[in-house]
Amino acid sequence: MRSALGRRGRYHSVALLCAVVALNSFGMGAISPVLPLFLEREYGVSATEVGIAVGFFFGLGRLVTSVPAGYLAQRYGRRPVLALGSAINLVGAALVSVSFSYAWLTGWRFVSGFGGSIFLTVATIYLRDEATPETRGRLLSLQELSILAGQTLGPLLGGYLASIFGLRVPLYVQAVLMAASLVVIIVALPESRWREQLASDGATRRRATPRTRATQEADTVARPEPADRRGAIWRLMFNPAFILVGMFALMIVANRQGARFSVMPLFGRQKGFGPDDLGLWISVTHFPQFFTTLASGYLSDRFGRKTPILPAIILMTLGIAAFIWAGNLWQLMLSGVLLGMGEGLGSPAGTVFFADIAPPGLEGVTIGLLRTFGGVGTVMGALVLGAIADVTNFSWSLWIDAAVLAASGIGLMIFVRETYRRRSA
Repeated sequence: MRSALGRRGRYHSVALLCAVVALNSFGMGAISPVLPLFLEREYGVSATEVGIAVGFFFGLGRLVTSVPAGYLAQRYGRRPVLALGSAINLVGAALVSVSFSYAWLTGWRFVSGFGGSIFLTVATIYLRDEATPETRGRLLSLQELSILAGQTLGPLLGGYLASIFGLRVPLYVQAVLMAASLVVIIVALPESRWREQLASDGATRRRATPRTRATQEADTVARPEPADRRGAIWRLMFNPAFILVGMFALMIVANRQGARFSVMPLFGRQKGFGPDDLGLWISVTHFPQFFTTLASGYLSDRFGRKTPILPAIILMTLGIAAFIWAGNLWQLMLSGVLLGMGEGLGSPAGTVFFADIAPPGLEGVTIGLLRTFGGVGTVMGALVLGAIADVTNFSWSLWIDAAVLAASGIGLMIFVRETYRRRSA
């Protein structure tokens, strides 16, 4: 009975957190098809400057906060740091919505990215707390599904509102949704089970028999005790899984933020597509991602963490090629379907890999390091792909994105050892 009550409480916490993530994502999705167009029309900036505002400063905030956010969550708990990140994100989004210059908007995008990074990093840690190794892939994929729920509906609403009321209105909508998510965290979300798990681990070690203690000591060769944190961090950072999975995660984010949310909307406008078409396209990229994200979690838990990677590479590369060649709305939608299917398979895999290799007592820092890779992807993707588009053209920018993405995934498949495979009965 107590176990059933504990499970229900855990599911309630996970459901509330996923709702909060969806609200944040809905706000970000609402501005994704219109922000590049707003910058270009309102301030007359180039593709590189659009990339700086959309991705570079937003990702820079993510880059410098992920590891500190993980440390704070490890020390003070998950819920207070979630609320802190959501509050900072709200301030940034609200002041972006009333921007009166390119510099103003860019600076507050940095603040929004700063808070959003804290929020998403600690949300991942929260879900890891509630999962077991056997359910980790599926439970962590719920965060991706929550993001998708917001990013599927958000661009539809944002593109529609922008077409009727103007390009600034979706910016106001984002600020309102950020405020709603902060209220849910403060009023309803409980703390995760991390303190309970620490106490349980300590009690288990104290009760262990000599033989069990010997097994635990052997385990510490691969998973060091928290007392050896400095050495554990160095061993983690030189782990091939940390480096290569991190690079793959970096390129997933670079493709999303640099290509899909920055270069592709500008290229689409050049092809003759309007804000409503581009909003529909971004939503279409997220719809199939629901199903492939669920499939990714199941495949990771059932057959191993590397299983979804190769299909993800193939689908995303085909999606980029289809966008480059798209000449009508149906071809544009096909590119969105392929991109969504590929990212749905690939994105959760990196998170689960990092959750597997996290040393005890350093779970927050490890997830923070993963988010740092994502921050680099946001910064470099938007800036580099925008610069390539200015120097050459949009097509070259997207072909280079596809080539580097494929190379990072193939390197992961070849050089990284599997971290988890379910044992048969």
